[in-house]
Amino acid sequence: MGGEKIMKIKKILDATKEDIENKKFNIFVGISLGNKYFTKFRIKEYILWALKYTKEDVLVIVADRLHTVNFEVIKGYDKEKAEKAALKVGQDVLNSVQHIINSLPKDKIDLVKVVRWDDITENKDYQESSKIIFEEFEKNKKFRDYILNIVKENLGIHAPKEEDKIEKLANYVLGELPMFMKGIEFGEKHYTLIPYPGLTKIDELVHGLQNNILFKDLAKKLKIKGKKIIVEAYID
Repeated sequence: MGGEKIMKIKKILDATKEDIENKKFNIFVGISLGNKYFTKFRIKEYILWALKYTKEDVLVIVADRLHTVNFEVIKGYDKEKAEKAALKVGQDVLNSVQHIINSLPKDKIDLVKVVRWDDITENKDYQESSKIIFEEFEKNKKFRDYILNIVKENLGIHAPKEEDKIEKLANYVLGELPMFMKGIEFGEKHYTLIPYPGLTKIDELVHGLQNNILFKDLAKKLKIKGKKIIVEAYID
């Protein structure tokens, strides 16, 4: 796209290549702490790509507190230790991203902001959407099974055999779903496009909800306005 030498765009959900090239969306880059794909080099390239195609500026999100549940279930930490570990790793990643931002050309530095998970989950819209999604998980067996299958698919052979652990790990998916559904409200701006390495069933779920194909009653409850754009993008 646009002569990019190292960014490979494999698929775009709910937008077109032309929409992106015409800078119709504010772009955010989400960094999952458990995804080894996010090296410093690749994070920088995602940021550079985002700067080239964003409408106004770029938001980088470090999903630190969200990672707490992974430390609890996979590492066996108690909740307090897991939270401290997640926030510590998150701070290290945030420092690394800030270093990347500071290395950008001077006219680009102010166009990139890096935030932590708590910074984007305190707004009213996220809280309301989160409540609806968690209630749906408790009451709707089909939705519950769909979410649990997402967890199992994402972890593959590393997925725990114990059902209670799978259910606990589902909190990660449920926690990020409001962001995927509606984008990010931050600093009076709305960020609706995310480039990410690989599509999974959660992306299929988001696409299905946004287009009224899957779980129509839930989509109605969420009052989805507009669409969050997912770009499957890889760095060579």
